[in-house]
Amino acid sequence: MKHSPTSRLLTGATTVALAAGGVALTGTAAQAAAQPYFTYTNGWRVDLHVRELADVNGDGRQDVVGFGYRGTYVALGRANGTFGAPQLRLGSFGYDQGWRVDEHPRLLGDVNGDGRDDIVAFGNAGTYVSYGQADGSFTAPALKLGSFGSDQGWTVADHLRVLGDVNGDGRDDIVAFGNAGTYVSYGQAGNTFTAPALKLGSFGSDQGWNEDRYPRELADINGDGLDDIVGFGYAGTWVSYGRTDNTFTAPALKLQNFGAAQGWTVDQHPREVGDVNGDGRDDIVGFGYGGTWVSYGQANGNLSAATRKVQNFGVAQGWTVGQHPRELADMNGDGIEDIVGFGYGGTWVSYGRANSTFSAPALEVANFGLAQGWTEDRFPRELGDVNGDGRDDVVGFGYSSTYIELF
Repeated sequence: MKHSPTSRLLTGATTVALAAGGVALTGTAAQAAAQPYFTYTNGWRVDLHVRELADVNGDGRQDVVGFGYRGTYVALGRANGTFGAPQLRLGSFGYDQGWRVDEHPRLLGDVNGDGRDDIVAFGNAGTYVSYGQADGSFTAPALKLGSFGSDQGWTVADHLRVLGDVNGDGRDDIVAFGNAGTYVSYGQAGNTFTAPALKLGSFGSDQGWNEDRYPRELADINGDGLDDIVGFGYAGTWVSYGRTDNTFTAPALKLQNFGAAQGWTVDQHPREVGDVNGDGRDDIVGFGYGGTWVSYGQANGNLSAATRKVQNFGVAQGWTVGQHPRELADMNGDGIEDIVGFGYGGTWVSYGRANSTFSAPALEVANFGLAQGWTEDRFPRELGDVNGDGRDDVVGFGYSSTYIELF
């Protein structure tokens, strides 16, 4: 089925009339220079400033959260497919406060279970958290854990830190892959965390796992509502299942595919996890040499044999890691994740189906591609539901404007 995206754009101006009217924001270069919101001409840089989509006020719409020079800016998503005026919500987590992309990861997730995304930031002294509020603001940052920070030896290059609900209580937890293995700190209802504990002597740097060779993800492979650890190692795909008693099953080699021994490399072959057939279990989608390969999660925790489902989005078709991002998102609102590829000519989509097939890839938007000047090192593109209609949209942080394509 062909979709007709609607174009919106967001630039740096923040006037009372625009904020009240809820229309696409526009402004002059002078205004943009004084108010650096989200775009390249406004001073935002990929290597300096993180920009993400998250629902920080719990209204079911994705908002823009940008960690700029002065701190944390938020532009709230609206039902008409626009964003409200960006506001400086926190004078923290920004470049001027010493936060660096290559040293201090900043993540967004609901760690207290109130339906609003929070900021979890790994600084020098440890883990800081700022909780999302109903009005789009945040609580003052607080040092919640004296762990997972650079002062404790954690580095971006060696130690992946992610958020996910690994015990099924409805709150995101911190899962950190350190030297000795996998550490977890569980989010609690009272805006606290459990003390970090080594849960697995695996998936860590001492066991040979590193992001430049062996990616690790969180996904619900068996559909029990708990996130599991999925590691793409040398021999293939390893899985350790989360449990409600705050433990994990022993890591097991579930699939002899998608690993380095089968020729999969980080610099050529992205691997994503998501539910691409709508059965409530996450699947593995690998963009290999000859196209797109999929292994489906099973109710018993196993993975089906990997098969090539789409003869596209692979190296042989000209897709490269440095120039052509490929993601999973539900673009048509059917509860099944689709493949979204930002190729040379624009945005290509192959829709997931309940019968474990995909539609033929189609050029849905003649924008956000390399031919239109979009490059990963300057102009990031994100996917999320910005108007609350149940379908994911494309948000591109461009040269002078932030563009929204509503699917």
